[in-house]
Amino acid sequence: MASEQKFPLYPHISLPMTEMRPHYEVVVIGSGYGGGIAASRMSRAGKRVALLERGEERWPGEYPSKFHECIKEVQYDSVKKHIGKKSGMYHIYNGNNQDAVVACGLGGTSLINANVALEADDRIWQMPFWPDEIKNDMKSIKMGYARAREMLQPVPYPKHFPELPKLKVLEEQAKRLGSDYLEHFYRPPITVTFENRVNAAGVRQLKSTLTGNDCTGVNDSSKNSTLMNYIPDAWNHGCEIFCEIYVQRIKKDKETGKWIIFYKWLNKGHEKFYNDDNQPLFFVMADTVFLAAGTIGTNEILLRSRICGLEISPQLGMRFSGNGDIVGFGYNTDLFCNGIAMGEQNPLVFKNGPVGPCITGIIDMRKSAENVLEGFVIEEGVCPIATAHSLSVVSQATGIFSPDVSFTQRILKSTKVILSRFSKYNGALANTQTYLIMSHDDNSGRLQLENDKVKIEYKGVGSAKTVEKLNKTLELATAKINGAYVPSPFWMKTFGKGLITVHPIGGCCMGKKGDDGVVNHKGQVYKGKGTEVYDDLYLCDGSIVPAALGVNPFLTISCLAERIMKLAAEDRGLKIDYELVKQPIDWNNPIKKWPSYNVEAETALRNNTGNRITFNEFMKGYFSTEVHSTDYRAAEYQAKSSASTMQFTITVVAQNEQSLYDMEEFSAEIVGTVSCRALSPDPLIIDNGKFRLFVNDKEQVDSRAVMYNFNLLATNGKKYRFKGFKTLLDTNVFTAWDQVTTLYVTVFDCTEEDENEFSNIIVQNDDDDMDINQEKRKVIGRGILYVELSSFLKQLSTLRAIGCSSRGKRNTLFSFFKYFSNIMMEHAFARFRPLSYPGRFPIARPFYHKHRPQKETWTIVSDDNVETLIHRFKGGLKGPVLLIHGVAMSHEMWTTNLVKDNLLDYLLENEYDVWLNDYRLSPTNPECYKQHTLDAVKLDQKAAINHVRKITECDKIAVLAHCMGCVATLMGILDGSIEGVGSLITSQVSLYPINGIMDRVKRSLKLVPLWRYVFKQNIFDVRTSPDTDLLNFIINQLLRFYPVPRGQGCNNALCHRASFCYGTLFQHENINQEVHDHMDEFFGAVNITTMSHLMTISKAKKIVDFNGNDIYVTEENIKKRLDFPMFLVHGDKNVVFDIVATRMSYDTLIKTNAHHMDQYRIFEAPGYGHVDCLWGNKAYKEIFPEMLKHLEDTRSVYGYGMK
Repeated sequence: MASEQKFPLYPHISLPMTEMRPHYEVVVIGSGYGGGIAASRMSRAGKRVALLERGEERWPGEYPSKFHECIKEVQYDSVKKHIGKKSGMYHIYNGNNQDAVVACGLGGTSLINANVALEADDRIWQMPFWPDEIKNDMKSIKMGYARAREMLQPVPYPKHFPELPKLKVLEEQAKRLGSDYLEHFYRPPITVTFENRVNAAGVRQLKSTLTGNDCTGVNDSSKNSTLMNYIPDAWNHGCEIFCEIYVQRIKKDKETGKWIIFYKWLNKGHEKFYNDDNQPLFFVMADTVFLAAGTIGTNEILLRSRICGLEISPQLGMRFSGNGDIVGFGYNTDLFCNGIAMGEQNPLVFKNGPVGPCITGIIDMRKSAENVLEGFVIEEGVCPIATAHSLSVVSQATGIFSPDVSFTQRILKSTKVILSRFSKYNGALANTQTYLIMSHDDNSGRLQLENDKVKIEYKGVGSAKTVEKLNKTLELATAKINGAYVPSPFWMKTFGKGLITVHPIGGCCMGKKGDDGVVNHKGQVYKGKGTEVYDDLYLCDGSIVPAALGVNPFLTISCLAERIMKLAAEDRGLKIDYELVKQPIDWNNPIKKWPSYNVEAETALRNNTGNRITFNEFMKGYFSTEVHSTDYRAAEYQAKSSASTMQFTITVVAQNEQSLYDMEEFSAEIVGTVSCRALSPDPLIIDNGKFRLFVNDKEQVDSRAVMYNFNLLATNGKKYRFKGFKTLLDTNVFTAWDQVTTLYVTVFDCTEEDENEFSNIIVQNDDDDMDINQEKRKVIGRGILYVELSSFLKQLSTLRAIGCSSRGKRNTLFSFFKYFSNIMMEHAFARFRPLSYPGRFPIARPFYHKHRPQKETWTIVSDDNVETLIHRFKGGLKGPVLLIHGVAMSHEMWTTNLVKDNLLDYLLENEYDVWLNDYRLSPTNPECYKQHTLDAVKLDQKAAINHVRKITECDKIAVLAHCMGCVATLMGILDGSIEGVGSLITSQVSLYPINGIMDRVKRSLKLVPLWRYVFKQNIFDVRTSPDTDLLNFIINQLLRFYPVPRGQGCNNALCHRASFCYGTLFQHENINQEVHDHMDEFFGAVNITTMSHLMTISKAKKIVDFNGNDIYVTEENIKKRLDFPMFLVHGDKNVVFDIVATRMSYDTLIKTNAHHMDQYRIFEAPGYGHVDCLWGNKAYKEIFPEMLKHLEDTRSVYGYGMK
């Protein structure tokens, strides 16, 4: 790109995909002359317009100028295959005897055309192939030409500019061919700027540096492509432009009446997951469509649309023309032509002098022909730098001498050939003239789809007499300057006498009705053979031209497009503002700017000074509309049985790496498609997508979530809300892989009111058929999607940083990879993370404050003179209920506001009179540091129960006792020391406290005696700190490796010590982070005597006294003292006490008191451990209702219900 050293800097004006709205009033497909004009005029008429372009947005300064750069931008299409990237700038179509070259990019073929702006011969307009409305309205045609010239501003190559050798040679050839040719030689108007100026659209341009790079893209900003006028004018008036949008087909939706434009997004990452045949389609909807994708592109879209059901004229694809284009070369002439483009050469020091614009001269033989169809033009041209070497090879292969040259001249010309091998700008190539003829073919070509690829069928076009005759004319013109005529390589017999055109036209020709054309004079598409049209579907590019024009066609195409836009506006009562802008475009402040569809993304992009990150992801799996519960596995199984699949391909765009994981920053954006026939037969597009990576999940311990949250839009207008999450827990390497590649999906119904509202709450905790946020969005279905290993590797390859400097990109990618790998390592190797200590955590947040009655507190004294506390929250006249905590815990296990819904508040909400005690093993009681047996603890429960009975004047009360509090309570009931219990709920243990396997192992290792007699310790405190003594420090480090159930590892030192002392107390996935971080608020020290008693009970596998005497669980005691309602609750994953023990207790109760067996009930809580049955995030809806039912069902046998 060094050929033009100085050029204006233009900002990119296309928008990212995240900014595309699902619906526009007008969608324009293509950005060449027709598309640029449609976008500009409709925007000036006040419509909200989207312009979709297949190619990339490139501005002067960004076009390839080196050979290897140009080669990368070539794409080749045949019915067999596609070669090159689909957004490549130079697009070659291989057909049957007719090939075509067009451009792909914002600006269409105007980016690489030869600039000649000539009107068609007046006689052409009176030919019978035009509709009568055209032939009888030449005023509108002249107006169309005028408006096009006003914006494109063509002028002839100025006389005062440097003399151009190729132009001079063409004039000399005209002179030597005869006066008839010379009198028709002139300098045609060309769309090139020859002065520094602000053009008609308000765009700054610099004068041409005369490099001749027109056909590969001019970097000096002098080329008046639509990118320099109509397109920025459209943008300046509110048009939203989207590039790399490859439109496939369109359809008219019968339900909404809107047009649906299906397209592939040519995102480099998407293509890694699909081949060309199975890439999912995006879509956008429009009220009106202007199709201007270029002749071949427009035909391709409509042909594919017809296959998919669009009613259209049978003439589609017919009457294709190459505009009579003939390419040839006058090789190794006697005259210096300087007709090889400069490429990367600096024009200021180029030794051969200026090359000039591609075409600057013409021999216009149209008027000289009596029959307009026999007219033609000859124009000189420039050989692009990328094809100069090929030209040399072909020319030498076909002949390097004119037949009439002398021997001396042969030697001289041979020397020139040798010189040109060393430099493209010397010798034979420097003396080579490039020709382009436009004439008239019979426009009998046909465009058709084969293997879903467009095919040009024009057999025999190169064998026409006109082609032979015009090639002879070029051969004669070459001979006049002693050169060897080299026809187009495609025209050689070896290649079947084919032609190549740079001006493909037709296939969707204008006609009077559908059986002789595809569009009417307004550009509206016929529905069939008759005159009925789609009044909101227009074509406005070269495809509508019904025959060859015999001259460069773009000005005529522009004329017709201007006319179509005028009529379209009039039909809709719109007024197009044709007044030119009066000042240069302010790229930061366009004249018209519609409110952004994605304000958050736009703000982030505007404020971002760093680098963006983007990556793609492909997931597939199964989705069920039958299973609405949060049992995702059940949904997956059901979906598999009915082959109900779902897959998505998304692109995540983060304005910086922080936005991926910092909840205080803007979300990363998601664009993509979801394919799920259970929701829509067509792909669904993702709208307003949000993405978060490794967000701390406060509802789960040491958990991070990857969150997906977006709307889905179906082609029938139906909207859904998609929420998905991946959860990463503390685990091992293999489980971590499973977790980050498994997405749990919920799809909700979505209404207009909530489509723009998003919640960051993860869906896994939602209600069965409604959104967790109480927004009353009905669940449509659930499923699970997976990332396969091959897809994950492809996903990594799509990760890239977008920004200014290469160093900044590298730093951004390094920062992201570091963050990602650190998080993965933390969770995959949790045991090796630094230990966390509750005292080092910040103050617990959030506090779930709820209104409670005034707390009342009493000090009570047990029979052995130990003082304990009892508290009351009088929530109503149900109960009373006494809640008894476990060993080394306090009444705060019931009152904590770190749990959103605790049991205390649940009972108060149900109008219960709730009592809580702090017995001698509570860390709030100094007695906890003394030695006590459980036989003594029962006296505290007796005192508490008697106090409640006394204050409430109830003969019997209900009791809910947990763990060792329950054991002590049962001791008192069984031996008769505790009276007045009318209803009992036991939590996690009952008559037979059988430990889990690890506790049995620890008992066999005699750890309690070891702690007491070897280490001389009388208590074991689960609380700890990094400043603890050496013994406890060593214990803390060793406990990293304490065996816990799969998925229950963490780095919390208190949790480790509690697991060592009692067994793993909960399933980590059931409790929130705040509880886990602040367990020091509930737990404390336990004395060794109590632990010894617990070991004795565990060994006996039933409740016994401290000495092991079996005085409690006897048949007589059970018959006499447990003949009242009891509800046994046990988590089925409890590893502190085996669930078998509670089942044994239940069996004993119903067998011993078989006459009242219905008063006993057992509940095995699925997925719960020990204390999470009381603290779990879902306990309020999965366990508490069962406890409440027992209390409600037994109200007649205790408390106020007995009065």
